[in-house]
Amino acid sequence: MDMQAGAPPDSFAIKGQNWGFPTYNWDKMAENDFKWWKDRFQQMSHYFDSFRIDHILGFFRIWQIPMDAVEGIMGSFMPAIPVHINEFRERGIYFDYHRFCSPFITDEILWRVFGDNMYWIKEKFMDYYYDRFFFKPEFDTQKKIVQHFENNGGDDNLKFGLFDLLSNFLFIEVEGSGQTQFHPRYGFGSTMSFQYLDEYTKNQLYQIYDNYFYVRQDAFWEVKGMQKLPAIKRATNMLICGEDLGMVPGMCSAGYEAAWYSQP
Repeated sequence: MDMQAGAPPDSFAIKGQNWGFPTYNWDKMAENDFKWWKDRFQQMSHYFDSFRIDHILGFFRIWQIPMDAVEGIMGSFMPAIPVHINEFRERGIYFDYHRFCSPFITDEILWRVFGDNMYWIKEKFMDYYYDRFFFKPEFDTQKKIVQHFENNGGDDNLKFGLFDLLSNFLFIEVEGSGQTQFHPRYGFGSTMSFQYLDEYTKNQLYQIYDNYFYVRQDAFWEVKGMQKLPAIKRATNMLICGEDLGMVPGMCSAGYEAAWYSQP
């Protein structure tokens, strides 16, 4: 109940999707061999010959978003194999935690986002430390920003500009990892934070990003999906149709589909 399900950004929703409902606790469901799912499908089979699983990729991994966020861009995949801090060191990158994991906000960025309104934004929403700006604690999440504008009114363009600042970071720390494990923010190459890095760091971070999203997760996600889907499929004779919209892993190929349909 501490996370919201959704989807990462795509051409239909450039800020991602936030569906607003909780994510499944698959480990708990596995303790009784997914009885809730099986009972549900067996009951449905009294009425239907086939059914459609919306976002079947959620059985492999789900996009989860913190409860204090509004936009899907603030989320990350769960489960997922994170990036360990040693991977940055191996690539000659000094991992500056606050630079990489906090919104990167400077005078120039404030001007680019807000123009002349930047002076009011700085006074109202920002604290200044050394050469950067940080959100004041009372405005440091998207939901706090929403609450402020609901209570006080204001221009939606300013609200969404503040949302953009809050998402102007590169990595999300894995909770409880002691600043050693991280998930890349989806699409971080388009952020202003990334644009202000040197070329060597950009290139190395791109390689980490590509490995994270398109290489290291595939076998891991296949195992997670095959722990659930065959057991559920065996509970019913209904024809199952899976909607595959989303970021489809490489293992979802024709060969994998053959393996799926060959399950007893």
